[in-house]
Amino acid sequence: MTDLSAFLDEGFDPTTWINASCATKGPDVPLEKFLAELEMRLQLGAEEVEATLVDCSSAALRRVPFAQQEVSRLRDDVVALQVQADISSAGEHSWQARTLAGSRVICCTTTHVVAVPQQKHQTYIPC
Repeated sequence: MTDLSAFLDEGFDPTTWINASCATKGPDVPLEKFLAELEMRLQLGAEEVEATLVDCSSAALRRVPFAQQEVSRLRDDVVALQVQADISSAGEHSWQARTLAGSRVICCTTTHVVAVPQQKHQTYIPC
């Protein structure tokens, strides 16, 4: 097979490449036969490049559904974490409000206003 790396050059000139390839032919090989073989090697190289591109694009297309599932799963995880954070935050605010209100219970009598501290108790806050 022919080395196709020369085709990657930005300044690739096909005429120069063909002339350089013809310069490497042996003196006993007819030019028509050499050019036919060169064309065949180029065609085989092009087919190999095409097969590689087809394989790579097929593999990429097979991975798309899995990537979509992963993105969906991650999105669900983020939503669940946001809900959990909101619940935790709401529970913390509620706990702080109950503690503050409980420690400032005021009993009113006809002549006295007395502050009664609330008893300490444990509050379970789900995570």
